[in-house]
Amino acid sequence: MSEPSILQTITAIALIGTQRQPFTPISTDGNLGQLLANVDTTNQEAALLSTVAIVTMYQQAGQLPITNHQLLITQPCELDDLLHCSDRSGYYLSLMLNGEHQQLLPELLDLLANLGQRVHETSLPSLLDLGKRQSDVREAIAKVLGKRGQWLAAQNPEWNYVASEDESVWETGSKAARLMWLTKLRRQEPDQARQLLESTWKQESASDRTAFLEVLITNLSMADEPFLEALLDDRSKEVRRVTVDLLTCLPESRFCQRAIARVQDLIKLQHEGNQQYFTVDLPEAHTPEMLRDGIEAKSNDSQVGDRASWLLKMLTSTPLSFWNQHLVMSIEDLVKTANHSQSDRLVLQGWIAAAQKTGNLVWLQTLVEFSQEEEVNRIAGQPLADSLILDSHQQDAAIHLLKNPDLAFSNLFKSLLFRTKTIWNEEVSAIVLEVIITTLDRFITTSQLISNYWNISEFIRDAAKYIAPSLILSAKDQALDVSQTLQEHSLESEHKKELREWEYMQATLHKSIKQFADLLQIRQEMLVR
Repeated sequence: MSEPSILQTITAIALIGTQRQPFTPISTDGNLGQLLANVDTTNQEAALLSTVAIVTMYQQAGQLPITNHQLLITQPCELDDLLHCSDRSGYYLSLMLNGEHQQLLPELLDLLANLGQRVHETSLPSLLDLGKRQSDVREAIAKVLGKRGQWLAAQNPEWNYVASEDESVWETGSKAARLMWLTKLRRQEPDQARQLLESTWKQESASDRTAFLEVLITNLSMADEPFLEALLDDRSKEVRRVTVDLLTCLPESRFCQRAIARVQDLIKLQHEGNQQYFTVDLPEAHTPEMLRDGIEAKSNDSQVGDRASWLLKMLTSTPLSFWNQHLVMSIEDLVKTANHSQSDRLVLQGWIAAAQKTGNLVWLQTLVEFSQEEEVNRIAGQPLADSLILDSHQQDAAIHLLKNPDLAFSNLFKSLLFRTKTIWNEEVSAIVLEVIITTLDRFITTSQLISNYWNISEFIRDAAKYIAPSLILSAKDQALDVSQTLQEHSLESEHKKELREWEYMQATLHKSIKQFADLLQIRQEMLVR
């Protein structure tokens, strides 16, 4: 009887049970038969288990090792052209790779890259493994590997997200490696990146096409417009959605010009004495051309009818600059008119959506300043689009938005700060510190409960990663001072429920401030050269 047959027999006996079917020794030829013949059957269960152990061991001992006659040809690693990092940096890197203060890893990697340094050889496997799990740090990791790290990554298929330094990775690399290469190329040679994507577009899967297409938001220009216009007919709904988002950011595109043609006669500026307001005519019918431009026939919002949803889509896709030119009005006057009590609210809602989708902070600032609370809350509740471009006007608007107390800790506020995950400059850092300290001081002096204290606590913890290095010491001292004051403060109340809530809130905020100060301390030590 062969070993597989013996194991099948034993399995059948085990399923039935030795009490229902007594176990009898199994006989077979050769050395295995001699071993099985020596099994003591006095204890049925023990005999069954001993037989299993013998047969299993016999099988394993009889297996021949796998042989591979293919020669392993690997070129030796080139000598590194970068100096390795300091022992201090290596120490903090090892802590992060072991799970401590890992949120500071991007800053440390960027610091080493800016210094032209590489990580220690002993950290390479763990660092490459981390990049396999976390796509957001892959590009930063690739910059500090050095030649030895690049060589090592090439030996392990699981580390092939580390892109090659030539275009061959687009043909042979994994999705992660190709995405890294395309992103890098798009920053340096945007036209070449688009042409590379076009060359393999028909061979890509729908999910890959979507991921690669999103890269084009970097250095987006009218040179991309013909390619994007054609993608409005792509068979993938997600590809079409991303395409609409990209074309919306190109005011001169055929897509935006079609939106202007559809909407310009539907929005009417009315005058009554010194008053002016907007009225709208809803679109009469849905057309195949509208569907191609991303305007669905049925509304996704139960509170907005189909025809109103068509108009909102048209407004969202219409360049905001068109309204200044078409109506010869400033942004401030346009927003004030849209906020008139007799104006149709669809106009304002469409402009808000357009400003958020294109990342137009100048319009958002004006919309926040002159709109009513309902609209301001709508603006505050939405994050910014990836299309945000911070020129001088946009930067000024960003500062005004950050200083607006009505937006503190909102999704818009956090999106302005955390969108790029880069260290803030001194001005932004000072604004954030003032918002945090002012909020905590108000909590201490008024003893009023804060409805969104969990949101504030999370923000305080995250903010420590991005404070400008020159303000770390000052920020830490301010945090420790307010922490001490908060800890010493107590609430006098006869309502036990209110007292418990206040104490819990106090403990939560105090813990966040301590974590804020501790992380700043780690950054201060880590950044010492």
